[in-house]
Parts: sequence; C-alpha cells; structure tokens
Amino acid sequence: MKRQIYTFFRYFRKYPSHFDSPFRFPTIATYNIKLIVYFCHNELTNQNNTTMNQPRTNININPNNKKIGRYILWGVLATFAILVFFSSFYTIRSSERGVLATFGKMSDEVIGDGLHMKIPFIQTIKRVNVQQKKFDGKENSYTRDVQTSEVEYTINYDLVRENVSKLMKNVGDDYHNRIVVPCIRSAMKQSFGNFAATEIVENRDAVRREIEISLREALDSNYFMNVQFQITNIDFDDDFETAIKEKQVAEQNALKAKNVTIQVEEQAKQTKIKAQAEAEAMSIKAAALESNPKLVNYEAVQKWDGKLPEYMLGNSVPFIDLK
Repeated sequence: MKRQIYTFFRYFRKYPSHFDSPFRFPTIATYNIKLIVYFCHNELTNQNNTTMNQPRTNININPNNKKIGRYILWGVLATFAILVFFSSFYTIRSSERGVLATFGKMSDEVIGDGLHMKIPFIQTIKRVNVQQKKFDGKENSYTRDVQTSEVEYTINYDLVRENVSKLMKNVGDDYHNRIVVPCIRSAMKQSFGNFAATEIVENRDAVRREIEISLREALDSNYFMNVQFQITNIDFDDDFETAIKEKQVAEQNALKAKNVTIQVEEQAKQTKIKAQAEAEAMSIKAAALESNPKLVNYEAVQKWDGKLPEYMLGNSVPFIDLK
C-alpha cells in the first residue's frame, strides 16, 4: 500500500498542473479511479495467494483489510466530491446568454455573462450565441411579367437577448431555417411579383427596401431585431439579359442621335440670331446715311489713313472742297 501511495505522490510532483486547474479535473478523477482499482486488485491477489498457501484450519483475517477499505472509501468520496465541486460552477461569455434546464425542462430566466452556480447532475446549462447573425442564401422568384430570376441575398439580424430562453423553448436551435428562411422566401416572391423584370434591373434598391420592410413585419419582434436585407446578385434568363443589353445599346444610340439633333438646332438658332442682329444693324446704318448724306464723308474720314493718292484725275482732292 505504501508503494501505491508513493506512486501517487510521484505523479503529483511530476504533474502539479493537473491539480491546479478545474479543466484538468478529468485527468485527476481518472487517475484516482485507476489507482483504487489497482490497489484492490493487488490486495485481493495477495490475500488469495496467502490463503491458498495456508491450511484451511489456520485461516487468519488480515488486520490491514479495514485500512484498505477505508482508503478505498476515502478515495471514492474524494473523487466524487471533486466532481460535484467543479460541476457546480459554469461561466457565460459576454457574447452568449445562458438558459438553465432542470431535468431537461428549460426555465424562462436568461442568464447573463459571468460565473454562476448550478445543481450538479440535475441542472444543465445551454449557451446561446447572441452576436449579430449573418446568413447568405439563394431563392428563385417570378417577376410581374413572368420572368424567372435567381436571387442571391444576405440577411443580418440580432436576437432579442431578453427573450432567448423563450426562443429556445418554443423554436429551438434551428430558428433560422424554421422561421427566418420561410419569411425570406415569402417576402421575395411577393415583392418580385410587384415589379416587371426591367423595373427590377433599373431600380433594384426599391425591391430590396420592400423585401426588408416585409421581413421586419413578418419576423416576431420579440425574438428578432435590426433586420437588414441586401440583394447581392440577380440572374435572369440568358435571352432576357441579351434583350436588355440590346435595348440599352439602342437607347444609348437614340440618346446620342438626339444630342446631335439638339446641337444642330442650337447652332442654327445661333446663326439665325446672328444674321438678324447683322440685318438690323445694316438697316439702322442705311437709315442713318439716308437721313444725313455728310455721314458718308464722316465714315470715309474715319477709315482714311491720312495719305493722299499719288495719281488723281482733275482737281478733286478727297474730303476737301476746293471751291
């Protein structure tokens, strides 16, 4: 027996960390159980060997049997006490909420983050992640003009932390597939049916907003909040997409021709306005010359460079009356 106890203390000295942390407890319990079984086996083997070697008339009861039984009992009790002690505590992280269950029956209380206690072997704790949820999905929908579309989407939402226990009791862990996905499918089919395919292509955000509003109304506000919906991609039939591209090219060409027409019309208007201005100016000048003949000489003097011509006929001198 002393040898086994010595072996236990050697294990303690070699692996002290196994006795410091509650997370190492399974190792301690397993070792204790193995050690007890080893003690019992050795002692029973020694007793059997001793009994078989002695005459039946001289069978003696080993006085150390009571000590061995006491050691075994204390080892079992110590192992059980350690199990009970460390099973009484649990922790909840800040990104989680806990739901306590007694014999499988969940309570309505939501447990916040920190260190808590429970009744070992009777109560269990269920941890629920309450960080923002993000899921990607794909659905097929029909537009108002009966065009098939394959829509890829992303949805974000938060769980109402105060009602996590009710969600777990009424729905369970698979709340996304059981509640959220059917609501998404219904909202998308309804919203896409209100728009033609060309309208969806031209104004995708309007469709997204309508789906998001429908989801916020459909999802229970006691369980879900901060619902956000995004359309990441829409695929129509190849023929329809080709027709859309051809239509866009035709519209661009028509817009380009329209711009050229507008430019030509604007140039013509400018030319007309310029001609009208010149004609009005000439009319004004002609009327002025007609009413004042000397104005012709005045205009000539304004344009004369001051040099007389080298050859002149007669006695005329420009702009000078010699008489």
